[in-house]
Amino acid sequence: MRVVILGSGVVGVTSAWYLSQAGHDVTVIDRESGPALGTSAANAGQISPGYAAPWAAPGVPLKAIKWMFQRHAPLAVRLDGTPFQLKWMWQMLRNCDTRHYMENKGRMVRLAEYSRDCLKTLRAETGIKYEGRQGGTLQLFRTGATV
Repeated sequence: MRVVILGSGVVGVTSAWYLSQAGHDVTVIDRESGPALGTSAANAGQISPGYAAPWAAPGVPLKAIKWMFQRHAPLAVRLDGTPFQLKWMWQMLRNCDTRHYMENKGRMVRLAEYSRDCLKTLRAETGIKYEGRQGGTLQLFRTGATV
């Protein structure tokens, strides 16, 4: 199969490599003069499975109401009342309980762990070198209650 990939960032080049390994004829096209000069140029590339968490979480509905009145809120939704948006909001609200949160977090952690393992394999198979660090993550909290 012949495949054309638009974008030579991290995702585009990695996808091209895997498709090529599977025997496909791959062409990568990018509007920039070299690889990873768009979005990937400023991507932190952090893979931290322990920090994977869904946006739909207990307490988010009340926070979302407060965020509607904040200029730099972490979540901004422009209400338009379309059936698609209303359905999306309903599904999000349905997932804001503890049971759904834990189920979805488990799924996200498994996906993040799989991504981390794939990256390790990719590095071993290709010998690719980059400024990867595994020194942990520092988190700062304003109060003990936010820990």
